[in-house]
Amino acid sequence: MSMSVIRSVVTALGAACVIALAMAPAVLAAPKKTHLLAMGGCPPWKVIEGDPEATRQMKESCQNDVNAIVAGFKKALALDDANIMTRVDEQATAQGVRKAFVELDEREKSGDRVIIYMNFHGGNIDANYNGYDIEDEVLAMYTAVEPKDFRQATINGDWLTMKAVRDLTNEIEAEEIVLIFEVCEVAAGYKNFRYNFSRRNQRDWKGREAVIFTSRGDQAATFNEDGTLALFTELFSKGLETAKSGNLRDIFEQAAIDTHRSRRATCMKEENLENLFDNRWVYLDACTQLPSAFDPYGLLDDIHVGGDTIASRWHDLKDRKPPQKTPAREEDPFAWAKDYMGGQTSGAVNAAPPMQMPTMQPAGPYYPY
Repeated sequence: MSMSVIRSVVTALGAACVIALAMAPAVLAAPKKTHLLAMGGCPPWKVIEGDPEATRQMKESCQNDVNAIVAGFKKALALDDANIMTRVDEQATAQGVRKAFVELDEREKSGDRVIIYMNFHGGNIDANYNGYDIEDEVLAMYTAVEPKDFRQATINGDWLTMKAVRDLTNEIEAEEIVLIFEVCEVAAGYKNFRYNFSRRNQRDWKGREAVIFTSRGDQAATFNEDGTLALFTELFSKGLETAKSGNLRDIFEQAAIDTHRSRRATCMKEENLENLFDNRWVYLDACTQLPSAFDPYGLLDDIHVGGDTIASRWHDLKDRKPPQKTPAREEDPFAWAKDYMGGQTSGAVNAAPPMQMPTMQPAGPYYPY
């Protein structure tokens, strides 16, 4: 091989290395600390009629789930035991959960990462929030006796609405917050986070929040076939423990689709056809679980196995201050709201003629915060 050819090959290899380095994602300094708060409550009054063995397994599953999620995150993100808090059963009453949030808030600092895992029975029911009667996803915190009136349980503070849980989360100032709800019908609480105009954001918080819902608003969050662990928690935890590379979004997406496929396969087994498949109402509720994530700024994509946060476009934009436009005097400052509020205007000089009230209001924060 001539020297000119060798020089050409070396030059090409050097250029390829430069391009590869330029394309590699930049790794930010890992968060100062990663805190994990894992909680679960399996009350003694929740039973599976006619099946004491299944009832026993269900009662023990909360501890199993908390153990699994702790093991998974310890492996994937190299967590320090000193930064892990757990609350199970008698420790996971509403009062215990509130105290755990307060303790977590005292531990974490700006620049930290916080992961909160909550495993409770729950559903979308009539409830009370700050004196308002609402319908909301409600998490059944651990109680020794089943409440006779579920709405009253939210008034008494024995059970927590999703809005109340959101409010507790809003007090946390960490830069990265990941919430995981292992609860039935839990995505019914999605709007509480989608339309979250919290004090944290009003304080010019520069962080990100991702929320994982392990079931849609009309689906049960199911157990594995052995009845020993919540199905998604089992698959997600295994993904965390075995991953050698990648990010939390990839691990979540794989666990989500595996949950859906596994549950459908279980319901279509010959021995389950009569109880789970033949009744369409039961099938749609108990056999179609598909977890989802609300992660508008890509936090799960940027948290990589090993614990590092990978720099992304979000980091370039997080301090961006949008240009402020001052409306002219003759402009209607509430014109943007006409499509939502019908024909109401502010009385501005050049206000548009009233619009006909739409027959269906678009989804939005039209309920007490």
